[in-house]
Amino acid sequence: MFIYQVRRIINKDHTLNNFELRNNPTSEWISNLRKRYPVERTVDQVLTKKLNRRSHGSMIVTDLSELKIRLEKFLSKRIEGNFEIRNLAPLTGGASKEQFAFEIDWVCNGMQRISEKMVLRREPSESVVESDRLREFQLVHAVKDFVPVPTAYWLDQTGDELVRPALIYGFVEGVQKPEAGSRNVTGVGIEFDKYHREIIGPQMVKYLAKIHNFDGEGADLSAFDFPEVGTTQDIDWQINWWARVWQEDMFEAIPLVTTAEHWLRLNRRPLDKISLVHSDYRTGNYLFDPDTKKITAILDWELGYFGDRHFDLAWLLLPVFVTRGENDEKLYSSIFNKEEFVQAYEKTSGLTVDEDRLKYYTVMALWKGVIMTLGSSLRTAYGLKSHQDVVLSWFGGLGYTLLEALRQALLSAENGKC
Repeated sequence: MFIYQVRRIINKDHTLNNFELRNNPTSEWISNLRKRYPVERTVDQVLTKKLNRRSHGSMIVTDLSELKIRLEKFLSKRIEGNFEIRNLAPLTGGASKEQFAFEIDWVCNGMQRISEKMVLRREPSESVVESDRLREFQLVHAVKDFVPVPTAYWLDQTGDELVRPALIYGFVEGVQKPEAGSRNVTGVGIEFDKYHREIIGPQMVKYLAKIHNFDGEGADLSAFDFPEVGTTQDIDWQINWWARVWQEDMFEAIPLVTTAEHWLRLNRRPLDKISLVHSDYRTGNYLFDPDTKKITAILDWELGYFGDRHFDLAWLLLPVFVTRGENDEKLYSSIFNKEEFVQAYEKTSGLTVDEDRLKYYTVMALWKGVIMTLGSSLRTAYGLKSHQDVVLSWFGGLGYTLLEALRQALLSAENGKC
């Protein structure tokens, strides 16, 4: 009954009359959104910047010759001595950011390095997820001593030198899936045999446990705001973040999205422990050595924040990342039996998994996924703002699968009195 009652609550902004306003936002509209949905400082800056530049036209295809010139000028200010860049080329993949590989001869800490591979990761004109490069840069530095990550060398925070904000990482060898695995994008439908699962699974649990036991203490994390334990500050920021994104990016009102937002606000719980939340921890976002099966890097830290660890658990256990095993059992993130995963996580991390919180954050994760796919992805593709317009359009179809899963999760959580 709850869901049908809340379905009738539709925000006044959910009208087709605002279609053109979202394409050409006014300063007054942007200001009202900022007041209505308070979020972390840097999140507000990123979302505001997105709207201010939305009417500037579609993304221009990158001229590699021009980019190389800019890259050489950028590095000349940061590298002592001579260096040479070769083989600058775009990388496939990367639904949210432009990525380019290149080789460089240079001297680092007095040591000559020849043909070192690096990756330039740069923002497109607009993205399926708008995020801050300084936050990503700081997080990767903060976790590098206990989680395998690419080396983060340099940052162009404003984009003044490389056209748009960008990071330069060291290249990490590895693959995202077995040679015979799925060709699907974003980690959906990747298949692992039992041998891969038994080696990779414990590593995934180990690194997630390390991430969740890190509260940020002692690290330079000036781009982050930290919530207070015993308050709902963390989840309030998250709900406001994605509710604001929905208002900015949606094409049409979807009552179930509004239902979920109201439900999340009504059922939020105080934070019991501050954890680093990766926010996209799943198969597809790590690399492993195809021979040893050792994880070589955890990727995609751009949406990381500090809050309740249960979001990561719920995200990893989403039905969209399920494949079937040899005996037709459900394998979450293509690796785990759910019960075995929870037991292994609790044992490895020393942290408990609260089933009610897990149900809550499952709703949160699905709601966020719907907003990303039926909102931001389609808005970005429509405006020709990204190099991945085809992939982002494909996300729109995935959005309806997530929407049905969200409906079921709401019913399950409400019946269980989450």
